[in-house]
Amino acid sequence: MVWRPFIASFLFASSFAFSTTLPAQTSSVEGNVVGADGRPLKDAEVRFEQKGAAVSPIISRTDVSGHYTVALPRGMYKMTLLVAGKVSASITVKATGANSRIDFDLRPSAEKRIKHYVWVSGGTGSHLPGHWVEAGIRAATPSPAP
Repeated sequence: MVWRPFIASFLFASSFAFSTTLPAQTSSVEGNVVGADGRPLKDAEVRFEQKGAAVSPIISRTDVSGHYTVALPRGMYKMTLLVAGKVSASITVKATGANSRIDFDLRPSAEKRIKHYVWVSGGTGSHLPGHWVEAGIRAATPSPAP
């Protein structure tokens, strides 16, 4: 009769140990999709197809704010973004059990707000420290001549 409490406490403790390993078996992936016009893209399909598995694709759709979220079992996936039934982007991702964020920006690169910074020293003979300053150069603008 001494064994019953021991076995019960062992089973109770092992159920906690097992339950803590379950969340690590899935990865949460979320992100936002911005359309070519710079606005959040609604109803875009984000599809995850596991490589080498006969498992059905896991599909999520973006909401009105362009946000999607999905839970994936561990493994390698082909992630595809479909807009109006056409493939807009495709990448390979690895679900490791950690939470991830993958955003898509479909604007042409010239329209993206790329920030360029330059290091400005404190000046000769000055004790002021240097600092980073935004240069304000856009990707499509040629550099000024020296």
